[in-house]
Amino acid sequence: MDEIKVVIKIDKRELRSGIKDYLINCGCIVEEEQLSIADYIVSDRVAIERKTYSDMVSSIMDGRIFAQIKELANNFEKPIVLIEGFECFIGFNENALFGALSAIAIDFGVPTVWTKNKMESAKFIYQAAKREQIETKRSVPICVKKKGKNLREEQEILVAGLPSVNSVLSKRLLDKFGTPKKIFNATKEELMEIDGLGEKKAERFINLVDTEVCREDKKDKKETKD
Repeated sequence: MDEIKVVIKIDKRELRSGIKDYLINCGCIVEEEQLSIADYIVSDRVAIERKTYSDMVSSIMDGRIFAQIKELANNFEKPIVLIEGFECFIGFNENALFGALSAIAIDFGVPTVWTKNKMESAKFIYQAAKREQIETKRSVPICVKKKGKNLREEQEILVAGLPSVNSVLSKRLLDKFGTPKKIFNATKEELMEIDGLGEKKAERFINLVDTEVCREDKKDKKETKD
């Protein structure tokens, strides 16, 4: 019996870290994406934000860390902050570091994990994915999108999840048709009126919403009958 491999989504901006190679050596299937939240997605509820120590210090100094943590906590049930390495950062007050860490843990309920180097980071990410996918039987989401703050944003996210439709096209489609339902019912000609949505994209869109895919159980019943 073949060993089940875990799947990990990695943000393309993390490729420079070299952790992808360590994860592959661990036996993972690594999927590269432009993630809008977190650096690594290991299940539908666990996302990991990785920071080197120096990046962690910088993000505390400019205040962006709390916006990142808030997004993590709002979009995932069990987010994790992974801090890699520990360096002497001259001119930085360590009380600010521990104050930020306590706020992350207490105010946002997000745990932090410290590792020595890239190899340890990769091992932790792998073990987290293994626990979620193999031991807990949880899956990795096909599409990772931020939760909308209101109905309009949720509609934009829904439409942007379609093939060849980015956030810009999503806004244009909703501006023209008003609702996702009207977009799905639009003709190819109506879709082609949208700037940036040419004939090929319109045809792919129509094919996606109109084509019935044979389910495996239907297929099995048909083969049994034959």
